[in-house]
Amino acid sequence: MTQAPPGSGPRRAAPIDGDLGSCWLCGRAVSPRALFCHQCGTIQPPAALDAFARLTLPRRFDLEPAELERQHAGFHRVLDPARFEGRGPREKAMAQAHRDALDDALAELRDPMRRAALLLKLAGVPVAAEPLSDPWAQAVAAAGDAAALDRTAAEIGREREAVLRALSAAFRREEGEEAAVQLGRLRRLQAAAEAARRRRRDLTPPPEGG
Repeated sequence: MTQAPPGSGPRRAAPIDGDLGSCWLCGRAVSPRALFCHQCGTIQPPAALDAFARLTLPRRFDLEPAELERQHAGFHRVLDPARFEGRGPREKAMAQAHRDALDDALAELRDPMRRAALLLKLAGVPVAAEPLSDPWAQAVAAAGDAAALDRTAAEIGREREAVLRALSAAFRREEGEEAAVQLGRLRRLQAAAEAARRRRRDLTPPPEGG
């Protein structure tokens, strides 16, 4: 049977009492968070976990990028396709499903907006609907030339950094409603920054002879 290798690797979640299922091969009890059966070592199908649980990381906004990458890389090593050479198609498919789920979790937690949205969802805190108009979007639209647009984009970048700090502080204080407000601001700033980049491309003259 394909077994989890011993030694160093990603941090694993411990089984939770009352949260056990059955191994699809041997039928013994196994945690739904486990990659492999505790008894026979066979890979298990990926469970429906949030991104933090998938990578066995604490549910918090301030995550160390190195820790995030380390957890993802460690699980990927355990699930390397070479380890499943000679195994059946079902086990290979499960390993691929785990790798895909890990990649999705990494992408979600790398993005501060998606990470914040997940934390608020897990806490049951709603995020307010976007306003019909936004001053930053209006500023981008009103910029008359490339120089003005560049100044606006720089201001948006500085404001975004300030909002990220405020968002982090709100999560540390466990102020969900304030975090939701800051996430709304961050989303609007991100949209304005993307609009500025698109407009900047439109204002950039094509190269001579192109």
